[in-house]
Amino acid sequence: MTRFGIFTDADACIPQAMLDELGILTAPLEPAPYDEDESAQQLRREAAPLDASGALHALARATSLFPAMLYIGAGDGFGGSPEIRSAVEAVSTMSPMRRELRLHDSAAALMGCGWQAVAAARAGADLDAAVAAAEAVRASVHVLSYLEHPQFAGVDTTLSSQIIGGKAIVSLSGNQIERLDIPAKRDIGLVKLREMLATRVREGTGALHLAVHHAGSAAAAGAIAEWARRNLEPVEVVVAPLSRHATMRLGPRMVGVAWYRE
Repeated sequence: MTRFGIFTDADACIPQAMLDELGILTAPLEPAPYDEDESAQQLRREAAPLDASGALHALARATSLFPAMLYIGAGDGFGGSPEIRSAVEAVSTMSPMRRELRLHDSAAALMGCGWQAVAAARAGADLDAAVAAAEAVRASVHVLSYLEHPQFAGVDTTLSSQIIGGKAIVSLSGNQIERLDIPAKRDIGLVKLREMLATRVREGTGALHLAVHHAGSAAAAGAIAEWARRNLEPVEVVVAPLSRHATMRLGPRMVGVAWYRE
């Protein structure tokens, strides 16, 4: 019998196969997928931080299934919900004899958060081991993205850097966005993203776990994933489409990478 459960924000964009395999729940439980036929204008008009209602429903579901639970929150200032943190704390306080609930701040976006949840789930054993696994990944995870519409990244006013106009390659660290390059064309940008990934990955040692993100750019993401398999010797590569809500932050047609070395 499973002794504890793990749930995380859906904006971590963990591939569904991984969620199913590891039994990780997301908040909300069934996030809306991004539809590439939706206009960028419509998507941006509706951009807003996560609605707490779906996250609270996920919390209720998780607490009904597990006697102990670890919540790994997205640290991007957009995909997580302060309300769910408060609710987790309240549940833990109100029923200390029935539920053990832990909070872990991933301090990361997309699979920067997702890899922490995956590592925690794979750690097995107990909550202490799960938290330790998540903390180890948090210390070594990196996220880079090519943004086709970088103006989306300025929607959240908590961001330290507003990106206006053109295309951009950025580093995502929590709710911080650092612009690294301004490519003239999409093809150039995707090549530069791949080159930056290769340079940074080769600076480290240990087993490489890599996720390739995209929002309506499945072919480009697949090509980078295949290139990485051939050239970077990862132990694991997954393609991770963005949810609709995550796309609201980073924009349509983005392609990104999130990795850590173990």
